[in-house]
Amino acid sequence: MRTLSAILFCLSVLFAPVSSFAQQPPAATPQIPAPRPLDSRCATCHGAEATGGSAPSILQFVRYHTDAEVTDVIATGRAAKGMPAFQLSADDLRDVLAELRGLTGTDPSMATGGFTGKREVRRVASPSVLRGENHGTPATLTLTDGKTLQGALMAQTDFDAQLLAPDGKFHLLTREGDKYRDKPIEPKSDWLTYHGTDAGNRYSPLKQINTGTVQKLAPVWMFSIPTSPRLETTPIVVDGIMYVTGWNEVYALDSTTGHVVWSYDEPRHEGILSEAGSGANRGVAVSGDRVFMITDHAHVVALNRKTGTKLWDVEMGSYKENYSASGAPMIVGNTVVVGVAGGEEGARGFVDAYKVDTGERAWRFYTVPRRGEKGSETWIGNALEHGCGATWLTGSYDPALDLIYWGVGNPCPDMNGEERKGDNLYTASVVALSGKTGELKWYYQFTPHDTHDWDSTEPMVLADEQFQGKLRKLLIHGDRNGYFFVLDRTSGELLSASPLSTKVTWTTGYGKDGRPILTSTFESTPDGVALCPAGGGGANWPDVSYNPGNKLFYVRVNDSCGVYAASVDPLTRNRWFGRGNSSPESLQALEALESGYPGGLFIRAMDVRTGKKVWDYPEPPGSSTGVLSTAGGLVFFGTGGGMIALDANTGKPVWHIDLAQRSSAAPATYMVGGKQYIVLAETGVIVAYALVE
Repeated sequence: MRTLSAILFCLSVLFAPVSSFAQQPPAATPQIPAPRPLDSRCATCHGAEATGGSAPSILQFVRYHTDAEVTDVIATGRAAKGMPAFQLSADDLRDVLAELRGLTGTDPSMATGGFTGKREVRRVASPSVLRGENHGTPATLTLTDGKTLQGALMAQTDFDAQLLAPDGKFHLLTREGDKYRDKPIEPKSDWLTYHGTDAGNRYSPLKQINTGTVQKLAPVWMFSIPTSPRLETTPIVVDGIMYVTGWNEVYALDSTTGHVVWSYDEPRHEGILSEAGSGANRGVAVSGDRVFMITDHAHVVALNRKTGTKLWDVEMGSYKENYSASGAPMIVGNTVVVGVAGGEEGARGFVDAYKVDTGERAWRFYTVPRRGEKGSETWIGNALEHGCGATWLTGSYDPALDLIYWGVGNPCPDMNGEERKGDNLYTASVVALSGKTGELKWYYQFTPHDTHDWDSTEPMVLADEQFQGKLRKLLIHGDRNGYFFVLDRTSGELLSASPLSTKVTWTTGYGKDGRPILTSTFESTPDGVALCPAGGGGANWPDVSYNPGNKLFYVRVNDSCGVYAASVDPLTRNRWFGRGNSSPESLQALEALESGYPGGLFIRAMDVRTGKKVWDYPEPPGSSTGVLSTAGGLVFFGTGGGMIALDANTGKPVWHIDLAQRSSAAPATYMVGGKQYIVLAETGVIVAYALVE
């Protein structure tokens, strides 16, 4: 058999920098006497406990990977890294894994979520920072008033420093020679969730930046993430510390300067077919002293919020089965709630909840039922096993009702409905789930039997308002199918459905039963059907905002028409689009629909009470940004070249900046030390704005 020492050596080849390994002298293969798989002879390369010697430790890899993943590395090798494959007997493999698990302190039954030991610090060079957990350097700093401040010095520049005090409080410091001034955190206003609040409205009561002061708005700091040019993150700010994500990486920043406090990154994974495979990641969630991120291969990772120490790691679904993840987690009580991507690749959608402390899964709700389960009768044909229904954007939560509202993606095949006759529950819907158990309380399907790729993952905004003469608990939603919806969120009753897109031809409206009244052009055909809206609109995934002051709902709308053609595609690597080629007749029909229809991209304001459009602002091409509204009477959004502020009531532009940076994210706002900031992720950079004289 191959010895454990040889395996450890080859694993070290896999996870060591190539240049570092090239400097190592060749090592003779030691012999390990039975019965112990790991003994002192391994110390020649890896140290007595495989923690590192002349060759690096491989405990970190073992610690954060399942037994199946470690076995795969051993059995298949990594030829590109110079590691051959090793064929071990079942007994030998069991002994090797048991010994390694004993050293790492992990429980494979929790898919690496049971780690209880101290994480090995990982130092990987990047252009501007060292990545890895940061416990700081013990320091005693003298303040400008003569007092001293003790704690862990997390980061320091010529002008600033960040210190973590023994009580767990961060101190953001201005450096003046060999002394420091402690910046005040209060008054402050944090941005605590992906949407700003559990209600999902991306509205802030801050008004220091308003229609009268916005002309003084300017960039005050920028933080570059060159390893992640595609940034879709919404920064989270807690007690002056900002948390942002890139592609499998998270950074803790001083929110007043952009300086790094700590950073953490995971390896990226090849072969992921969805947008997560190109770096899409929309941010973190925070609960107490923990921060949670997702990875491209559908893992949930918990880190210590103060140091970046990895606490646990669980797999939602295997990326080898086409699962991936790109949405920001959401905290509900003592659980972290997440969805999955991979709907375009045939992965069966679900919403998961994991216990904050341990990573143990609390519950799971599948968006597509199995055959024989309730709802499976709405899938007639062979598509049910690859029906999709992904849950790739973040939901909303009403703590008073203890209901989670989560949008569900489209069914598969996308365009071909022949293999899935029926409504195809619970795709293209919002599901209301118990926060404690994940039990389905009600659902509403915006597009039954969708054949247009009209997912309903767009944000679900919660508001308590007078509606039709009665105080109601509302759910407000702009859908990709071109309609604007208002539901009663206690029951799922449809209160109002009105056109969001300027032209909608697949339906004439919604009946009293809550179902759309279909036209003859609703379903895709092999020759193609021309209808409005096109696949990219009405609304899509960019985030929305609701202003409770003027009752306006702000949303990015794509006014366009398109052709939907179905084809019988074979299921390939779980990809089952069912998209065909448009016939000349369907293209002629599209030309007729678009004749005299200006179309385009717009930031659109809708009156929630009437369902009518109030104003439009034409959006430049190349932008896919979400919006933010504030009590300062402003609506902010990114563009193909910077950021714009509109008057919230009229839609008139009142401020803009061009940084030649395209944005695919949504702005957030926060206050630290009495100063309000607007922050936006742009192309490979986080930019913070504030008022300047």
